[in-house]
Amino acid sequence: MEDIASEAGLSRTALYLQFRNKEDIFRELAGGLHEEVLSQAEAALDGDQPLAESLRAAVEAKTLRMIEIVHASPHGSELVDEKNRLCGDLATDSERRFQEMLTQTLIRADEARDIDLGAAGLSASEAAELFAHALYGLKGPDVTIDRYRKRVASLVKVFVRGLGG
Repeated sequence: MEDIASEAGLSRTALYLQFRNKEDIFRELAGGLHEEVLSQAEAALDGDQPLAESLRAAVEAKTLRMIEIVHASPHGSELVDEKNRLCGDLATDSERRFQEMLTQTLIRADEARDIDLGAAGLSASEAAELFAHALYGLKGPDVTIDRYRKRVASLVKVFVRGLGG
């Protein structure tokens, strides 16, 4: 806590007035990061771009920042472990909200006839869930940012075409 207070330009006492411990600070930072990336993803989905470009941009907005943080730190795997331990509920809520955004985007695309969910035999929420879960497999322990971006672009292309887009 002394190091954190020093970096923040606060006394340790002032820091303890705001946060009980390092875990509270970690949760606060994680919560802010989730809000930031969800806001960016939502902006990407609300744009006037073609569906594939909107999905790609939204996925990158939501995931790349987290991947960059993990890759930039020599303690990346520890950060992921701590995130899961301390902030699993925040990550779960973030995923739920992202799937809701995807669902609304797919509904709009279906209504605009950019895709045909009926022909694919999926509801918008089923397609959104399938897409969101497919994203998990793109990361992997040794993935680079460039490789991840290529995987996202390929997944989006296949997914949109599979929905008739």
